[in-house]
Amino acid sequence: MYHGNVKRLAFLAAMVGTLASSGAMAAELTDVLDAADEVYLGSEKVSDPFDISLTPKFVQRHEWAKLKREYYDNGSVRLLNELEYKRVVNRFDIDLEIGMFHDLSFRMHMPIIISDQASYKFDTSSDDPEFQIDSSKSWFSPANISADRPYRFFDLKDGETLKGRERTGFGDMSFGIAWSPYNTERHFIPERPWENNTGRSTVTLSFDYVAPTGKTRAIDNDGAGSGVHEFIFAVAASHRFAFVDPYIRLQYGLPVGTDDFQDYGSNQKRVDPGMWGRVDLGIEFIPYESIDTKFQRNVKIDLRGYFKYVGEGRAYSELADAFGTGTCYKGVTGQLGEGCGWVAEKWSNAGASHIADMANGTKGLEVMEDGLFDYEGFATVGGAINLSIQPIQYVQINAGVAVDYSQNHFITFTKIGKDRGTFNTTTGKLDSDQKDGLVMDNVLEERNPTYSKALDATGSRIKRTESLNLEWFVGLKLMY
Repeated sequence: MYHGNVKRLAFLAAMVGTLASSGAMAAELTDVLDAADEVYLGSEKVSDPFDISLTPKFVQRHEWAKLKREYYDNGSVRLLNELEYKRVVNRFDIDLEIGMFHDLSFRMHMPIIISDQASYKFDTSSDDPEFQIDSSKSWFSPANISADRPYRFFDLKDGETLKGRERTGFGDMSFGIAWSPYNTERHFIPERPWENNTGRSTVTLSFDYVAPTGKTRAIDNDGAGSGVHEFIFAVAASHRFAFVDPYIRLQYGLPVGTDDFQDYGSNQKRVDPGMWGRVDLGIEFIPYESIDTKFQRNVKIDLRGYFKYVGEGRAYSELADAFGTGTCYKGVTGQLGEGCGWVAEKWSNAGASHIADMANGTKGLEVMEDGLFDYEGFATVGGAINLSIQPIQYVQINAGVAVDYSQNHFITFTKIGKDRGTFNTTTGKLDSDQKDGLVMDNVLEERNPTYSKALDATGSRIKRTESLNLEWFVGLKLMY
């Protein structure tokens, strides 16, 4: 297998991790803290001038996936086993909510990344040469590129596990408001107290803004921020029947990249991460509840399923974390370079200012990849179970676990560019008066500056498969 630019390229892949279950319980999806109000506790109406809650919470997330590489063989394309990928994130969250008026609250989310680290090793799950990379031959050595079996793309040995950068620090904060235009407590019926459920909203609208407060992750740092502004709109509804409380929530997210997501020109199709939508559908069981004006206790169990779809976009690749963690052979020169990671430097995806040199292959090895890659849209399906115990008036203990599975999708998915005309081989110029339906990767006016022939061309792309994610949390909610 041979790529024209493969000797000068390195591989950065894998998608932004998919969103796992929110730690919110069913009541929290629709319940909004009050201020300057009166509420029912049992059949008694009491004053509620001010509500506030503070929730410190520990979250741990695990991601597992296989990264397969396309291989073009005699006119057909097949997927080859390449890497096994794992990522572990340990996070401490602080959630604050303050009641502002009747069924209107302000909320804030503050994440602290204790550690975020990915690891990689060769996928040796198949003995069939039809699907397995020959790990004894590497594109780091020019003599092995024309091997009978496909060569390995990564400078890893069998049985070796590479650990990427350990990212730590303050994450991306979010600020939001929630409002309930309809609240069941305002329609309290003493003969049917379960319809009250003390402060439960039936319909809640919310807006959250995720700010890029964390240090933006990059190849050469240990930042844990995403580098995007994100706007999240949601509507949730629930209605309690005796000791069960079914609910639904619809969410829409619009991420907008900061200046770190550079727009290199009109030939670039994707600049920002993809838009996403999510549906949560679940039911909360209340096996025990004691409502008293001075002493409230309850136990709640929340079961939910969710579906999320992420549209095509551009984001930082998890494989970028492997850069700068060790040494590697630069290109095919055999020269050992310090701090360039475990794949050779990838230079054909470094920006519009170098596109002409990229096209004719004269650019040197000093141009480094920025870690951003286009990815294919994909869906995630999962489920979660959460437990809430309120043993005393102002304290609630929360814990939960969620598991989901992501659809197989390409994580190197950049389009070659746009058809701007017909290229005249005699003059070496582009005739823009008539389009020929082709995009020439060696023509400056047509090529996408973020396109890499060795990674984005059909027969060379990387696909993330068998993506399984698990997340669990435990927290303590303090209420007043």
